[in-house]
Amino acid sequence: MTAVLADLPATAASSMPVEAVLAALQTSSDGLSTEESTRRRALVGANALRTHHASALPVLARQLRSPLLVLLVGTAAVSFFVGDRADSVIIAAIVLLSVGLGFANEYRAEQAVEALHAQIAHRSVVRRDGRWDRRDMTELVPGDVVRIELGVNVPADLRLLRADHLECDEAVLTGESRPAPKAVDAMTAGGAPGEPSCIARMGTIVSAGRGEGVVVTTGARTDFGAIAAGLGERHAETEFQVGLRGFSRLLVQVAAVLSASIFAINLVLQRPVLDALLLKFTSPP
Repeated sequence: MTAVLADLPATAASSMPVEAVLAALQTSSDGLSTEESTRRRALVGANALRTHHASALPVLARQLRSPLLVLLVGTAAVSFFVGDRADSVIIAAIVLLSVGLGFANEYRAEQAVEALHAQIAHRSVVRRDGRWDRRDMTELVPGDVVRIELGVNVPADLRLLRADHLECDEAVLTGESRPAPKAVDAMTAGGAPGEPSCIARMGTIVSAGRGEGVVVTTGARTDFGAIAAGLGERHAETEFQVGLRGFSRLLVQVAAVLSASIFAINLVLQRPVLDALLLKFTSPP
């Protein structure tokens, strides 16, 4: 068999007869074999939106990028070299405690989210090797034939092959509160304007009836996947966070200007260079 088409956009599949969709996906109403589904999954990847992994280094990096933290570390270093060892130790202890607590809390939260991701497992009824079987949703590939019924989350974008009084709640995608009726015939009136009735979208919920459909698009290439990917991006900083970061940068700039000014004044007054570097005035000779 030639290399399979990665997927078929739902909008294109909606305008094609069922036979043409099956031919384009190199499948049939009997579904795929286990061997073929494994081959296709290697080509298109798992039917998953994203994988969350807790990583210590990025968490630690976020804790260390504060300008105020840089100022405190610099202050501790200067205190150490000028002989104020007690102040240096106190400042260093405060910095370490702050970074340690922030890192521990955020890393534990990341691990909790990873554990929740690992526990979530959705199974779908899919036709493999000519018989119906329950498989993990992530195993679905374009060309698989799946069965959906009342209360089931649609596991991928499907071109319907059969629909028995089938209705889907598409509020997650369209905002429409009423369930959308579905049918095999694309010309049958659907729910949201412009939404083909012969397509069941990933992430929607079957609110009535049952049906069968062939998978045309999986994972992040679906509309639901695109929305989920956008929600998964790191949120922009709040006004408070932006203001706090700006204030921290201002403190660093003021400290740098004052240090440079004191150093320059010491040099102009012909103070010893070492004392100028240590930001200490010496008694006049």
